[in-house]
Amino acid sequence: MNEPTTRRAPARLLTTTAIAAGLAIGLTACSTSGSTGPAADDPTGTAKPHGYVEGASEAQEPQVRLLAVSATGETAVHDLLGGETTDLDRVDAPEHSATDGRFLVTSTDERTTIVDGGAWTVDHGDHTHYYAAEPRVVDTIEGGGPVEVHSSETMTTITWPERGEAVVLDRAALGQGSVEETARVDATVLLPFGEQLVAGTADGVRVLDGEGTPTGTEQACADPAGGIVTRAGAVVGCADGAVVVDEAGETSTVALPAGAERPTAFSARAGRPTVAGIAGDRGFWLLDSREGDWRLVETDRPLRAVTAVDDEDEHVVAVDDRGRVVVVTASTGAVATTDPLVDPDEQPLLQLDAQRGYVTDASGARVHEVDFADGARIARSIDLPAAPVAFAEVGL
Repeated sequence: MNEPTTRRAPARLLTTTAIAAGLAIGLTACSTSGSTGPAADDPTGTAKPHGYVEGASEAQEPQVRLLAVSATGETAVHDLLGGETTDLDRVDAPEHSATDGRFLVTSTDERTTIVDGGAWTVDHGDHTHYYAAEPRVVDTIEGGGPVEVHSSETMTTITWPERGEAVVLDRAALGQGSVEETARVDATVLLPFGEQLVAGTADGVRVLDGEGTPTGTEQACADPAGGIVTRAGAVVGCADGAVVVDEAGETSTVALPAGAERPTAFSARAGRPTVAGIAGDRGFWLLDSREGDWRLVETDRPLRAVTAVDDEDEHVVAVDDRGRVVVVTASTGAVATTDPLVDPDEQPLLQLDAQRGYVTDASGARVHEVDFADGARIARSIDLPAAPVAFAEVGL
């Protein structure tokens, strides 16, 4: 059985425009001992406070922003709390995009661009840190095509599934404005999970160390496509279900019913165990990565996008083939819809957090904010400098 091909790169910088200490994300250890703050008897007061991140400010709530790129590459970030919109540098006209909740990655057929939204959340289980810094266009990477991006505290992976190639970037350096490549892996799915990587390859799902070297843990998985990191583990979609790798590095297979149409992508609110994927024209699948089971929820119309909120009421937010936002309360079966909001012929751009969903309006330079817990009510419409074709909600 062939091992995934890994091409290690000597930690090289692909940009010379980094702003020193700009967006450093080197988190200090979250403990009550050590230098969590200036000691009471320290006259200098030089010890860094708990959760300190150089170049960023820490807040008491998520610093949520909308990051958008137009068809001509105009890039802007809108602060959802303050209401201000800031223009960033223009990028290549995007043909594909993906986000990890901080970085928006866009691509053409030739190269890939990374934009830092300048807002992010660090969830340490028993407590959470919220950070804000200056947003900016970071740099480009040669090679393009459809793209996926995922991040842990230390690594960011960018994958081009059609090329079967993925790159591992040092996330601390990326937060400072430098693209520092640490490994390349032949894979259609690559997920950073703690200090390890979970790869979907032609030979199945493999667990790799942070440098891309196989650890020996593997699981059969035909045609891996679609991946997501949840609170319960790293999930890789397979032809007949999914493989879940838990924190202990153990793998398990969650099989779909025989003959079921598989989802090829998963989406969910950050840090939740239940994720959603489109089930052909029938509706959507809910995969509980903690319990290891699938649930099919059928809808009246085929869906173009779907995301699981995974809250107490089990809200799922989707866009159907008529361009309507559809909110399903899976716990009760209740369904609420909006009027058509987006062009049904275009791939909808849908993002959500714990309270709201956001969908771009392709007919104009605006984003609709949907209160999914209140009957799919349009809470507000936000005007942007240009109609977005790539879009992310950052700060989550």
